[in-house]
Amino acid sequence: MLGGDYMITSPRNPRLNEVRRLRRRRERKEIGLTTIEGPFLLQEAVEGGASITEVFALPGDEDAQAAALEAGATLTMVAVEALPRIASTLNPRGPVAVIEIPKTPVIQQVDSVLLWDVADPGNAGTIVRTAAAFGFQVLATPESVDLWSPKVLRAGVGGHFRTPVAQGVQTLDDLTGIGLIPYATAADGVYVDKVDLSDPSPLVFIIGNEAHGVPSSVTNRTTTLALEMPGGTESLNAAVTGAVFMYLRMAGR
Repeated sequence: MLGGDYMITSPRNPRLNEVRRLRRRRERKEIGLTTIEGPFLLQEAVEGGASITEVFALPGDEDAQAAALEAGATLTMVAVEALPRIASTLNPRGPVAVIEIPKTPVIQQVDSVLLWDVADPGNAGTIVRTAAAFGFQVLATPESVDLWSPKVLRAGVGGHFRTPVAQGVQTLDDLTGIGLIPYATAADGVYVDKVDLSDPSPLVFIIGNEAHGVPSSVTNRTTTLALEMPGGTESLNAAVTGAVFMYLRMAGR
């Protein structure tokens, strides 16, 4: 466990440097920890049963103190001038909490969305948030942005604690082998209104990299779906695309 119950006043405190290192993907993977920031995300983590090891809070932040107590986490008070050392926002209000990254769960045979080399943390986090709202499991390839990075967690607004999140899908066979029906998404695919999304068999929508899309090695083995856009827009971004397809599936169930 990092820390103890006392006040940190210096931004150069070595314990803050330990937490700051969790911004790096390699450090998170080796240590198995990451950070979340803000009162809402902390409360979502507590309610979602996340394993919270330490909460760094400003003096007088009674809500953060209560959350740390509820979670059984170490509470460490941090002076205003020291908090930015571990926060990822420009003007942090705290708290910042250290949480354990859950072990990658077994992929479930349920409706899913797969991020295939999606690189942008905002897109990834928004997809997690949307998937939690619509009842989807979230999967990702190893080359996608780390789903447990602080930026993705912030964009996910608590979705990580309300739906299964699994990173490490290597091939399409990982999905079809357990009975998931894959649908890639691309601008040149079959319009989605030509496909029956009311079939109860579990499916997985594959959302591609922002610049390169879903690779041909995948699209050649799946039905590729597109959204009709009479306004003439060439494409939508990854997060919006995922949200539309997940909503259509939910509405068609």
